[in-house]
Amino acid sequence: MDKTLIIIPGWGGDKSTWQQAQTLFSKHIETICIELPCFGDVPCPKDVWGVKEYANFVEQSIQALNKKNIVILGHSFGGQVATYLVAKNNTIAKKLILSGAAVYRPKRSIRRGLFLVLAKCGTLVFRLPFISQFESIAKKVLYRSAQSPDYANTEGIKRDIFKKIIREDVSNHLKDITVPTLVIWGENDNYVPLTYGKKIAKGIPKATLTVIEKGNHGLHLKHTSTFVTRIIDFIT
Repeated sequence: MDKTLIIIPGWGGDKSTWQQAQTLFSKHIETICIELPCFGDVPCPKDVWGVKEYANFVEQSIQALNKKNIVILGHSFGGQVATYLVAKNNTIAKKLILSGAAVYRPKRSIRRGLFLVLAKCGTLVFRLPFISQFESIAKKVLYRSAQSPDYANTEGIKRDIFKKIIREDVSNHLKDITVPTLVIWGENDNYVPLTYGKKIAKGIPKATLTVIEKGNHGLHLKHTSTFVTRIIDFIT
């Protein structure tokens, strides 16, 4: 097969988290996982990047590979980046695959509101005597309660980048994607609910939605075989 599958991992993902899926993919198609700055072996940028900067990074990385017949697979934050990239450059890929893509970023979501309240309350509580020693553990519990574990694992420039990208809604770019697109979603994705997957599929002119029964957000980790099979069927 003369096609090349380019994987763009989600926030916190890298080559190691995609190794199992990549091994299965490689039996059918050349597969390359691009690690994003702040993850894997790639250091964080010096400036606070947003989706545009990450898309530019991926675009340059793909062009440096000098490959033809590219298929892009973006997961979660990687799907957010892939959506922006393919909408802006419709010649970068022959096909697009979006899995649990964080395309919609509601400005005022209940989850984000809960996260902000817990974070602020936690900051005040941790100033109390005899409690500060438990700050690290307590913060992880608070962020997990608000379903924002990614925030707990950030600091410095990485945290500033995270706060920026979760406010960048790229849904207005869906209509500009002209390549055939597979929107693949987990039925029980509680990080980016299936509702958003359906909206994404409707927003892209040439999109097809496939749902993996009982699947979660990390289909490549827990439903690897089914995930790979559905994608290979789409590519071929």
